[in-house]
Amino acid sequence: MASGVASSSPLASRPWVPVDIGDSRFLCKSWFGQTQYRVLLLDGECLWEEQMEADGIQTRAQELNRRLRASIESFFAHLVAVVTPCLTGSGRDPGTGSGLSQVTVLRAEGHMTLRLKSELAGLPFHWEFHCRAAPVSEACVQLVRPLLVMTGALQRQVQLLSHLLQRKDAELQDYRENGAQLSRERLQTEPFEEEGFRHDFMTKSLPSLVEEDSSLDLSSDLQDLFSCIVARLNPNKHKRQNSRDEEEERREREERKKKEEEEEKNAQTTDADADVETRQKETKTQTPVKKTTLPTMQQVSSLSSTDRPAPKPKKKKVGLFR
Repeated sequence: MASGVASSSPLASRPWVPVDIGDSRFLCKSWFGQTQYRVLLLDGECLWEEQMEADGIQTRAQELNRRLRASIESFFAHLVAVVTPCLTGSGRDPGTGSGLSQVTVLRAEGHMTLRLKSELAGLPFHWEFHCRAAPVSEACVQLVRPLLVMTGALQRQVQLLSHLLQRKDAELQDYRENGAQLSRERLQTEPFEEEGFRHDFMTKSLPSLVEEDSSLDLSSDLQDLFSCIVARLNPNKHKRQNSRDEEEERREREERKKKEEEEEKNAQTTDADADVETRQKETKTQTPVKKTTLPTMQQVSSLSSTDRPAPKPKKKKVGLFR
């Protein structure tokens, strides 16, 4: 899938994390959404990246897992749970279900593939990250510019520390001139000389650091510093991204609530149908009502006169003339 996502993506404010995948050492940035992800990997020679959306993820999952019948939300959640420890440097135990031994790296000209093997619902689940070289503009946004700013910040920090050491030396010298003495000789130090310190660092410490090739090792302090610098470089973009994240969370909550309401409504409908069916069954099992048979016309005419009631006597009329 085409890359070139703007620096306002969720990766912009994330730190570079050193990870070991197979026999390779990387600096990694990763972001996983609901059904999408983006991964950046730096191996000291190239910056690799891959971005996938829902449609591409569904297609690749079907190609790699012919027997897969799960929904994209189900197997993507499993993918995130398995690969996150690997891409964040927290999966150190190869015996666990998310161990690094299940991810292998294959390199070819122009691209790099990360193959993941795991199990989903008792069946083998395979996934591949197809990474290609990121454009120079993306490397500058995600790596070069923040590192240049971080270098300047660290240099400024060294200058402040040098100035502080010089003040401490002046304070100690004042104590000595006023007769103060150390109770323990091993705490004795020489006055700090900035030029001599810089020379010793360039000739003694620096060569050993270059030989160790610690360019892909970032301490937690440097990671925090990197994140702060990126947030300062893109304050408006960072705010917009936070707004987008909040909007996505709000939409997910609304969808979840709507789904729960539909499930509750369906459950109520099912219960109502069951009650109606139960009442119908109970009505059918009740004792039938006896029907009253009315006499026919022949039966009425055959009644004897004795069975008929006697007519009432008529009243005599009363008036002026009798």
